[in-house]
Order: sequence, then structure tokens, then C-alpha cells
Amino acid sequence: MREIVTLQLGNLSNYVATHFWNAQESYFTYAEDETSLVDHNIHWRPGIGEDGSETFLPRAVVYDLKGGFGPLRKVNPMYEAAPGQDPALAALWPGKPAVHKQTPLSQNTYQRDLDAGIKPRRLQPSDVRYWSDYSRVYYHPKSLVQLYDFELNSSIMPFERFETGAELFESLDKEDEIVDRDWRPFVEECDQMQGVQVYASLDDAWGGFASSYIERLRDEHPKTTIWVWGVQSPVAGVAREKRRMRLANTALSLNSACAQASMVVPLGVPDARVPASISLDSTSAWHVSALLATAAESASLQSRLRLGGGSSSRPLGLADMAQCLNVSGRQTLANMRMGVGPHAVDCSSSGERPELDLSQIGSLKDGGRLGRSGDGSERAFGRLSSVRRPEGVEDGSMDVTTTDQRPIIGSSIIRNHQTPLLYPLLDSFPSIYNYDLHGRESIPVHTSLASDGSIVHKMKNLRTQVAPSISLEERENLVNGLAELGAAYEDEWSSGSDSGDDDL
Repeated sequence: MREIVTLQLGNLSNYVATHFWNAQESYFTYAEDETSLVDHNIHWRPGIGEDGSETFLPRAVVYDLKGGFGPLRKVNPMYEAAPGQDPALAALWPGKPAVHKQTPLSQNTYQRDLDAGIKPRRLQPSDVRYWSDYSRVYYHPKSLVQLYDFELNSSIMPFERFETGAELFESLDKEDEIVDRDWRPFVEECDQMQGVQVYASLDDAWGGFASSYIERLRDEHPKTTIWVWGVQSPVAGVAREKRRMRLANTALSLNSACAQASMVVPLGVPDARVPASISLDSTSAWHVSALLATAAESASLQSRLRLGGGSSSRPLGLADMAQCLNVSGRQTLANMRMGVGPHAVDCSSSGERPELDLSQIGSLKDGGRLGRSGDGSERAFGRLSSVRRPEGVEDGSMDVTTTDQRPIIGSSIIRNHQTPLLYPLLDSFPSIYNYDLHGRESIPVHTSLASDGSIVHKMKNLRTQVAPSISLEERENLVNGLAELGAAYEDEWSSGSDSGDDDL
């Protein structure tokens, strides 16, 4: 059934993935004469609840630190046993147990309305304390894994260095073999898994945890497509030393993930140059994750569409998408650009690239990003464009999609995909897009994934910036790894100088 199993690692990743799951839930249709364009069996798993009713829950394994889940309960009402009806507990202890419970966090009004079956009002920023505050879906109890070794936002034991995350994975895996314990049950339910989707932070300790986890997944599934969405927190207002640490974490995470994953797409909000049509509070994880989720969900939409489901071209699976971008077999890093609203979709007709560059790899000072576009190396080896256009509005330029024939050696692989399924603006989604939608509850989106020559310069800049802050033991491997990653995006016409590399 072309199943995709999702792995969520870290607090910001869970913010982004929650928007993703809310969007998937909105695609369900309940009338007999309606058929969804999305094949729900790809991301959702059927099951049986405690009361014998059928359930449909995300194929996901969700990790977060102590306190990161907020008021979300591990056992939801679908799997909650009736009082006094727990046979497993009775078999362990025939006496009357003494239960000591910590006072649970209170739900916000939005969640209480959802539980009561009442249409909730649109969320406000003050309502969102945790990612679970705006979640519209239930999770299987086995999906939620809380790591008690560290506490969210702790100042005593901060979870912020790459090495800390890698060490935590090794210690947990040595005790419990967490990949077998947490991951394998979801994979064994699949008939024909098309790939793994990973949401992970790159710039904190979750980058180290994710790198070790992905390495284990690659050992378990050597030929499976592993697609990584690497999210990064905004750095505006962050102290310079902490920025350097985040930059080093990002470099280490990219170096490790790109060696194991099929494709890695870094996602970050630019410090500057955000279009005026987007009202974004960079201090709000709810806002930041909404923007990143719009891009990731739209770019990967074709991997879960039904064949012939209103699209102008044949949908691609995760493996096909990765092959389009990874032309040489070594190009496992891709840039992401996005445009939102009617104007962005109109620009796609003329072949213009989306205006918002979300491929932000590192930053050291306000407004100064590494690897800016416009550096003279815009040649794309592979590009995947996806346009969510209102039904009835056709664009002939988007129909020129490459065929399944073998491409000419040296030529770029360009695939365009168009669908009438717009991005849903739910009551759980912040009002960050300033467009007159005439009462519509969805919005057009244009995304572009590309493996192009700008990555060469991004990797050179990254090496230059992080080399002084990396220990001597790791510096050589990291610098060489980033150099090899950048070299994969040089073509036979490149003649740029590598001056300065020997000084690293």
C-alpha cells in the first residue's frame, strides 16, 4: 500500500509535524459520494480500540523530552480501559493498588471543545503552550515516547549539543534497543513500505540523536528511502556564542545525516527578507512551524496522492522524488523555496522561482545568512516543483513533466506537479498569511526542491565558520565530509577557486 512511517525527533520537529498531521486529518471525506485525493492508508494505520471500535491513527513514532508533550495523555480515550477492567493489572497484583498521580496539566479551551465534539474557535497565540495544544488527532499509545533523562528548556542540564544527543541515543539503545522497541512494531504492520519520513532538529542535541537513529535505520533498511526534513530554530536575538554552537550542531548533523539518508532538506526561517504578505512571529514555535510545515507538506504531497487523483501528472513516491534530486548518487542535500498565495502560483506560469528561500544553513549575525542565492551558481541538477492551484485554473507550462525515459547524461531533471488540492487553513493554524481569500479556508502554494550549485558555496561557508569551534578530533572528519558534500554539486564547467580550504 506504499506506506510511509514518520519519525518525529524533538520539540520543534513535533510542532511542525503536528501541523502536518492536522492537514492530513482534514483530507478525510465522510460522504459516500466523496473520494479524497489523498490515499490515507499511506500515512494512517487501521486498528482496533479498547472498546472494539475501528481506529485510524498516524503511522508515527514521536519522541520528546520530559515536559514536552504538555497535557497530551499517552493513552487516549480510544485505548483507555473501563474502570476496574484492567486484566493485566489484576494478574500482576490481586490486592488493591495504591495509585499516586501527579496533577496533570490542564487542557486549553480548544482541546476541551474538540473532546466535547464542539466546533472550536480559532486558536490564539496565548492558547498555545505546547505542540499538543493544537493537535487535532489521536496517537496510538506506542507512538508517544517520552525521554526522562532531560527536561524541556532545562537550564541545569540543557539538551543543546550534538554530542549530548548522540550519547543519549547510545545509552538508551544499549539498555532497551529503542529502534526495535519503538520503531519495528510500526514497520511490521506495513505491506509495502515506500519510505521513512523524518522530522528532526539540526541545530540542537536532537541532531545528534537523529544522526544515530538514522544510522540504525539505514542498517535495518539498507535500500529504503529515508527522507529527512531538518528544521532549525530562528536565531534572531540569540547570543553569538549560542549561535556558534547551533551552527556547529547544524554542520555535524548535516554531515552525518547526508551520509545515511536518501535526501535531507534543511528548513529554516530567514532572519530578513520575509515577504510582507507573511506575518510571522519568529519567537513563536507555533508560527515558525506553521510556515515550515506548509512547505514540507506541500512539497511531499504527491507521495500520498491517489493515482489519477485530479493531478496534471503522475504522482511520485519518496524514492522517485529522491532520485530526481540525487542525479549523481551523491547529492543528498536539497534546497527548498516556497511561495504562498495567488501571486506565487501565477509566477509559476512564467517559470519564476518561489520568492521565499527556506534553505537557511547557519547564521552568525542578524541579516547575514550563509550561502545566499545569486552567487552565480544557479544550475540545477534536479528540481521538483509542486503547485497547488485552484480547480479550474489550468497552467499549460506545468504539464511539461519529464517522462519515465532515461534522461540525457548531463541534462537537468525537472519534474513539475500540479494539483487542485490547496493547503488547508484550519482553526488550529495561525493567521500568518495575509491574503484576501474571499472566505476560502485553503490557500494556493508553490514549492520548489532543487539540488543546485549554490550548495557548493554553502558548504564552503559552513566549513569556514565552524572549523574553529570544533574539537581537533572531529575537525578533520567534519571538514572533509562537508567538502565532499559540496563537491557533489560541482559540474564540469565549475572553475571556482578553493582558496582558503588548506587553512582549515
